Amino acid sequence: MSDSKSGEYRIKKPLERAMQADVLDRAWRKIRRQHTPWSVTVSRDELEYHLLAHIITCRQAVLTGNYKPLPIRQFTMKKSHGGTRIISAQYLQDKLVQRALLIVLEPAAEHIFHDDSFAYRPGRNVALAMARVRDRVRIGQDWLVDADIRSFFDSIPHDKLLHILKKFIRDHKTMNLVAQWLTLGAHHTSLLGKRRGISQGAILSPLFCNLYLNAFDHALARNNIPFVRFADDFLLFADDRPKAERAKEFAADFLHTLGLELHPEKTTVVKSKPSITFLGEKLPRYRPTS
Repeated sequence: MSDSKSGEYRIKKPLERAMQADVLDRAWRKIRRQHTPWSVTVSRDELEYHLLAHIITCRQAVLTGNYKPLPIRQFTMKKSHGGTRIISAQYLQDKLVQRALLIVLEPAAEHIFHDDSFAYRPGRNVALAMARVRDRVRIGQDWLVDADIRSFFDSIPHDKLLHILKKFIRDHKTMNLVAQWLTLGAHHTSLLGKRRGISQGAILSPLFCNLYLNAFDHALARNNIPFVRFADDFLLFADDRPKAERAKEFAADFLHTLGLELHPEKTTVVKSKPSITFLGEKLPRYRPTS
């Protein structure tokens, strides 16, 4: 169960709940078709011979605090517009634990997420996000801030993320494990020793993404700035250009407090029209009814 106080949720003993047999069974069913090795020393084929024993051993290690996340496997992938991206891949053992924890955490997170956030959430997709976009343009909010956060996953500061996660999870054992996962997936460390970046291939990373930007979503809403966000891509809506410019400035300032910045080459103030695309789809043109 989770309880709320001042709009915040606290999940009681999330790690213990994640290790319950029914949750582990659901988690395993989600990942069982993947051919990822179980660990550094146990291949996917070897896992099948002693599947139950490996899962029980993993569960016991988590419950006793002896579980140690495995090293992240990393691969380089070319971006469609040039450059490369580092893709991180977990071993199946960590995928199982993270998937089980996601099953426990996600329902509580849904209680605090804003309705105009669409990525990485159950029952939400690009089609629903675009329907919301069209609704906004249809009523005359056709001046847009078409925005992108620069290197979002690679730039998230661990100290700020952990501060946010502690308010949501409020469980020392779970946070200790989360901190270990984040350390293994860090992309770089600043001159002051502060780690940044979360693994795009980790099962919990999409949830962490939305939790990190949840305050941003609600700040936009409190300041009457309509928006549609899909991970680090978002649109802000206004009925004239000056309002759109002010919305852009507000977003940039708030993201700065999170250690993030708008991508200068991918963030523009523009009027909605078919030559502009969002999430791969053309945007409509506002057509007044009178």
